[in-house]
This record gives sequence, structure tokens and C-alpha cells, in this order.
Amino acid sequence: MKVDIWPIERVLPYPLNARKITDAAIGKVATSIREFGWRQPIVVEPSGVIVIGHVRRLAALRLGLSEVPVHVADNLSPAQLKALRLMDNRS
Repeated sequence: MKVDIWPIERVLPYPLNARKITDAAIGKVATSIREFGWRQPIVVEPSGVIVIGHVRRLAALRLGLSEVPVHVADNLSPAQLKALRLMDNRS
């Protein structure tokens, strides 16, 4: 798996994200990133739209980070991207 570092502005929220993100969830992830560093990249489409990692992006913004690790899921079809989003939101 290839992980790149992107400017945070390049990572775009998925506008139809169904997950309700709480302030508490953002705080927990921000604490984890601050304490342990990045252990999971944000997964994005080639266009930069998030597939997995909305909370990580918001936590990075809260921490004032200008760059984030990303994995570009460039080998998945649109149907696979949709299925991955759904699976991640349910897990």
C-alpha cells in the first residue's frame, strides 16, 4: 500500500457521507494522532474525495496540521468505492 503526504486542503469531504460525526469522536482521534502519530492514512479517490477518514481529517484540522497521510484508492471501481464507504460507516 502506497501512502503519500498531501496538503490537507487537497483532501475533500464526501458530500453524501451518512455518518454523523460527533465532537467527542473528533477529540478522541485528535488525541490519538497527537499521542501516537498517524497509524492509518485517510483513504481517498484519485480526485481527493474521502472514502474513509472523515474523522481523521477533522481531527487533523483541529490539531492545525497542514499535511496528512493519504492512500489513493485508484484501483477500485465506483461501485467498489461506494461499497467500501458503506462498509466503513457500518463498522
